[in-house]
Amino acid sequence: MPEETAPVVPPVPPDGGGGAVTDPPVLLPALLEARERRRREALAPLEEIAGPPPPRQHLTWVGDLQQGDGGKGAMTDRLTPFHQITARVQGGDNAGHTTVFEDAEGQTRVLKNHLLPSGLRHPRVLGVIANGVLVNAETLASEVRELGREMPALRNRLLVSDRAHLVLPLHREVDARQERERGASQAIGTTRRGIGPANVSKVNRIGVRVGDLRDPESLRRRVEQNLRFFQLPPRQADRELAWLARHRDLVLSLAGDSVEFLNAAVDAGYSVVLEGAQGPMLDIEHGVYPYVTTSPTAFYSVSSGSGLDGSLVDNRVGVLKAYQTMVGNGPFVTEDLSTLGDRLRSAGEEFGTTTGRSRRCGWLDLVHARWAVALNRYSSIVVTKLDVLDGFDHVGICVGYTAPGGGHSDFVPDNAHLSRCAPVYCWLPGWRTSTRGVRDYADLPAEARNFLRCIEDYLGVEVAAAGVGPAQHDLVLVPGSRLARLMTPAKEDEPGARAPVPPRRTPPP
Repeated sequence: MPEETAPVVPPVPPDGGGGAVTDPPVLLPALLEARERRRREALAPLEEIAGPPPPRQHLTWVGDLQQGDGGKGAMTDRLTPFHQITARVQGGDNAGHTTVFEDAEGQTRVLKNHLLPSGLRHPRVLGVIANGVLVNAETLASEVRELGREMPALRNRLLVSDRAHLVLPLHREVDARQERERGASQAIGTTRRGIGPANVSKVNRIGVRVGDLRDPESLRRRVEQNLRFFQLPPRQADRELAWLARHRDLVLSLAGDSVEFLNAAVDAGYSVVLEGAQGPMLDIEHGVYPYVTTSPTAFYSVSSGSGLDGSLVDNRVGVLKAYQTMVGNGPFVTEDLSTLGDRLRSAGEEFGTTTGRSRRCGWLDLVHARWAVALNRYSSIVVTKLDVLDGFDHVGICVGYTAPGGGHSDFVPDNAHLSRCAPVYCWLPGWRTSTRGVRDYADLPAEARNFLRCIEDYLGVEVAAAGVGPAQHDLVLVPGSRLARLMTPAKEDEPGARAPVPPRRTPPP
């Protein structure tokens, strides 16, 4: 073969247009400098709010092991002081998250958010609504206005991805229409917040993104496309556009490239806590179809919904309620329709944050939880609402299913299969003393600690903490656990304290 030679760069483009081609040794440094300048500009607000990167870097995801009512918002709020960024990466305002804390005067305060990431009440933290979130502009405006009273300088600490899709009034209208048309027996039990139809618009490539608010002509064209697709009256376009116009200035004042920002922040050594919404049972790909949401809810939503490399997330914290709950329709193997269900519902205040609907209740289903562990590979588990089980003579744990036709079955995310399964319970001694106010693991009743160990042994993942109430300090950490180490601030004088944690390249054990 003839000897290869380096290609000759012509002095002008082949078509004769434009200017002279700059020599690569000159061009590339200029491009790199421009990229570095953009990175510095993107990080400037974070540096002003949070200061320099922390001694140790943590990338933490807070997910669920059940349907999604386990207390991710409260756990995210507890973890936020150990991170500089709190980010929502999926779902929409169909997910309600509740935080309970004491203010500077010692008064108990309750915050309920649907779009804003939890933890923004902490002042030295920047919040991100990332590209995977479906944004209802009206809900966003309401939360910025109302929760801004509790969150100092909120508008200066919030970034909304300009790639995030908007939920329009027409989407909510279609959502309600579809539920009515399904009838009571076939209804999914959606929150009627328009999430499903908004995701339909997204995958059909007619969705309206936050950045589209900058272009009135494109915006009208997209709205008209949606009206035609969903068979709504064309005259409705003006009403939709007027609704968008009311919130346009606020949304655009918060808009930016969240993917560039998050990656720049992680590269610089800042810590990020990523707040999940819903749970794996509702995942569009892996959940109990069709009784699912239309967004991804499993760990893979981190990469698609934020633009971050999921392998960098070194902590996958799963919340697991000490019993089982469910909102909406679909199979529920351990559901109890007698006095037990009523007792759990009353003691746990099991009513949806978004809709106020009563939750269905039953004993803890570890068969389902083990399936969730295999799907999401949690590194730590937090058992929440342990205090709701105070006072029981015995506590039930579902450790197997009797399958249709005899034998036993694992959890299979199939509606027809689960509807025919029955629970197999293991009964543990209960504890008659209250766990409320307990702060040290050793002070929990021996039976409660045994309950937590049984969960850990069955799932094969450390139970790192237990929630014994709704407030910020109602968390009992297990000494020496991975989560306890994460929530212990690094000291500046520790050897190697300034070195970031090496990124994880394989899923946690």
